[in-house]
Amino acid sequence: MTKTAYLTMLLAGSLLCSAAFAQEKAPAKKKSTEAPGAMMPMPKPAAEMKDLRDLVGSWTTEENYEKSPFMPEGGAGTGTNTVRLGPGGFSVLMEQRSKSAMGSFSGHGVLTWDPNEKAYKTVWADSMTPGVVTESGHKEGDTIVYTGDAMMMGKKVAIKDVISDRTPTSYTLTSYMNDGSGEKKMGTIKFTKAEPAAAKK
Repeated sequence: MTKTAYLTMLLAGSLLCSAAFAQEKAPAKKKSTEAPGAMMPMPKPAAEMKDLRDLVGSWTTEENYEKSPFMPEGGAGTGTNTVRLGPGGFSVLMEQRSKSAMGSFSGHGVLTWDPNEKAYKTVWADSMTPGVVTESGHKEGDTIVYTGDAMMMGKKVAIKDVISDRTPTSYTLTSYMNDGSGEKKMGTIKFTKAEPAAAKK
């Protein structure tokens, strides 16, 4: 046997012995207490979502707008509002279509409850306002008060939307705005639940 072959065999033997020794000394692995394929429990919609689920359905709207720099003549309008449950029941999705002295209007909103901030949240986009408007809301008795900021005619204004007088078949939305000169009422929308087609027959 050559010297090189002997050294190679000696080295291989040493490595095998070291591996066997390490295997004997290795701590025993803890047995997993989790069942195979077990997953974390899925979150469920918070109890606060009930206030938003109550909006699900089809509604008619009667709208009255105050005179303001944004709507000099004020006026009235009518429309329809359709709300459906969002993915997983964690939100509601709102579609608004209406006509007033300003012409045709369409809007889309996502309303939800944020368990981290413990607040109602809404994101709104419509045919008259560039970008989106976001608001945070809290309950005051049976009323939900949303507040946020928006850009109107190039000026940042504070906005407030109040959902009040809630019943299973109606509720009222009153909007306020403050451009720095004090809070002013902008308009009121009365929502009335539309009767299902079967009920009308």
